[in-house]
Amino acid sequence: MFMEERQKDIVRKINETGRILVTEIQEFYQVSADCARRDLRVLESRGLLQRTHGGAIAVTSGQNYPPATYNPIDLKEIRTDYLAVAKRAVAYIESEDVIYITTSLVGYYMAENLPEDIPVTVLTNSVTIAEVLRKKMNISVILLGGEMSHRGHCHDFYTIQMVKNIRINKAFLSHTALSPDFGASLHDSAGVAFGKAVMENSSVNIGLYPSKKTGKNSVHSVCRITDYDILITDNNVSEDFMLQVKEMGVEIEAVDVKGA
Repeated sequence: MFMEERQKDIVRKINETGRILVTEIQEFYQVSADCARRDLRVLESRGLLQRTHGGAIAVTSGQNYPPATYNPIDLKEIRTDYLAVAKRAVAYIESEDVIYITTSLVGYYMAENLPEDIPVTVLTNSVTIAEVLRKKMNISVILLGGEMSHRGHCHDFYTIQMVKNIRINKAFLSHTALSPDFGASLHDSAGVAFGKAVMENSSVNIGLYPSKKTGKNSVHSVCRITDYDILITDNNVSEDFMLQVKEMGVEIEAVDVKGA
């Protein structure tokens, strides 16, 4: 089989199954591991797949934004990649910490999995996350208020003024997309100033970006990758993305989705 035929067949298999391993390419086409990885690099450069640790996954076309009334509580299925990232983030929380939790799905999963044996103060601008935490007796909740969006969270002038008056130990943040060149970005400019205010008032900023969000750009930049102290993603992340982040001097972890 010629190289072009092999690469075309690799793309077909990925589009059918959603993923492929380097070891599978070796077995299917009787090639070396180096040859298999070279094929994946070439195909990724053409935008036909996304490389991961040990293989590749299919890419989605376009940027899908949630509806205006989207709320994490409405999701019926568990997204294991987001859950894995959330559980790893929870491990960074220590007794007496004052933390900020992002309004996104990964933040919702964090709230559900916060430890119940240590005292923690949680800042949130999400009424959904506040409701999750309301009955946890070890958690003190500071609800950052203001004009509420239809998604159930606040990020206006009043919300920003509140967060500027609170010192945060650790901020757990997640935005629409994250790339080495454009950093963290959002599709809605309304959240940019709030995100910057949280990071400025936090001693440690931890970015929570499941692999689906990495290597992509949205519209409005919030911060550079180097503004994060730690990044947490899942093990479906592109090898190139991991290498670029490490070269920028930022600590990054890729957690196993199967462990969620």
